Amino acid sequence: MKNMVHIKLNLDSLEDLYHPFSKNTLNPMLASFIYEECFGFPAKNNIEIHISSKTNFTKEEKETISNLIHSNFKAELEEEKIKNTFSNTFRTILFFFGILLLILIYWVQIEFFHEFLLILGWLAIWESVYDFLFVEMKERIKRKRYQKISKSKIIFE
Repeated sequence: MKNMVHIKLNLDSLEDLYHPFSKNTLNPMLASFIYEECFGFPAKNNIEIHISSKTNFTKEEKETISNLIHSNFKAELEEEKIKNTFSNTFRTILFFFGILLLILIYWVQIEFFHEFLLILGWLAIWESVYDFLFVEMKERIKRKRYQKISKSKIIFE
């Protein structure tokens, strides 16, 4: 398919899948590999993960692998949503703080404080707008990829 990202994984054993310290967590190197394989493709593309292995996995093992991959990226997506909520709140507060500083300029009579509030106000507004326009775009792509991976089709070969 044209709008599909195909990620090929080779698992030598089921142990390659797990975090070294937990059987309930995906190996971070594997998670990073899956995520980085999406680079270079639009975030809107659907994803298929093809898993090949020397050993034949049972139906339960295949279900465990699929659930572990999906749940890992769902958890990553939820974490990114929490960060996004905090960042948006901070950006909004910073923006209005900058506007407040620019309004305060009209009541300040001392030249030094006038210039200081002017610079600080515009800096606060610029930082919030910059984050919203440029940083948020990168984060939105990241969340979209996590969402696509968490809903990806996993095919065992």
